[in-house]
Amino acid sequence: MTTLTFQIPDTEADKVAELIRKRGGTIIANSKAGLSKSEQISLTQSLKEADLIQQGKLKGFTFDELWDE
Repeated sequence: MTTLTFQIPDTEADKVAELIRKRGGTIIANSKAGLSKSEQISLTQSLKEADLIQQGKLKGFTFDELWDE
């Protein structure tokens, strides 16, 4: 599955979200949810890293490794 990040007018957000859901997609986050720009960037980076871990291109972290950070 592909993840896209884009900006649309607030007045069109509900229509686009409904279209995405009808086509089998999922809305992971939106700026209406109160995410700041830095949080959106962090989320995008996290999704990329998770995808790389699934593909075996990046080593995953154990809970202990995450806790130490």
